[in-house]
Amino acid sequence: MINVISSEFYKIFKSKIFYVISIILLAMNVISFVSLLVQKINSSSKIKEQLVGTGISNYQESYNADFVFYIILIFIAFLITAEYANDSIRQMACHGIARWKLVLGQYIAMSSVITIVLLGFGILNLLSYTVLSQLGKVDVVKFIIMNFGILCMFWGTAGIGTFLSYLLKNGGITIIVSILVVISSNLIANLLAFLTKNNIFATYNLSSMRKTIIDLTSKSEDVMICSIVFLLIGIVAVLGSSLLFSKRDVD
Repeated sequence: MINVISSEFYKIFKSKIFYVISIILLAMNVISFVSLLVQKINSSSKIKEQLVGTGISNYQESYNADFVFYIILIFIAFLITAEYANDSIRQMACHGIARWKLVLGQYIAMSSVITIVLLGFGILNLLSYTVLSQLGKVDVVKFIIMNFGILCMFWGTAGIGTFLSYLLKNGGITIIVSILVVISSNLIANLLAFLTKNNIFATYNLSSMRKTIIDLTSKSEDVMICSIVFLLIGIVAVLGSSLLFSKRDVD
């Protein structure tokens, strides 16, 4: 398993999508910092206080958009479907290693890398706003729980991307379907909530769970429940991916 994971890390760091996403996120950090710096320099003291948030509040905002889901899903889709496109998936399947180990090792490597990249994005935002303003006050326990939830969100979304990639096998189709899943999840959840008169669907769709997790005013038990739901989604998705890869031909 360690050899599989090491091999997947090597392939990720050689891939173009890793550097493209890293550069995009770094550029977003730089643009945000420069924009805020210009606003602060050109504004009066009262307006400065209104314009500039805190490091903690901006760290939260780093993940307060569906683009987090898109980044993860696109990253995963490019990596897995590239194996099908260049036919290296056949070589993987013929190495004598259990296919479920290949899927699990790939998932561990991909989710670890995307976690580091996205956490780096958030931490850079936290540091830049802290330099320009202040860190801000926060309940340490709630901050830790929030970060646990953020990690679970990354891992669960990576699981969804893994399953869709192994199911569809085509990069373009997988990316389109992944985006539609995120866009439609809220609409479908609200429709189901309306039809069943049960708010559980609206509460536990992807966007709603993300908002609950990053909101420091949310109850800790609500954040933990959403975190566990994301973890379960990831586990089920990876199991489904392993089953698909184990039972399907790689032609």
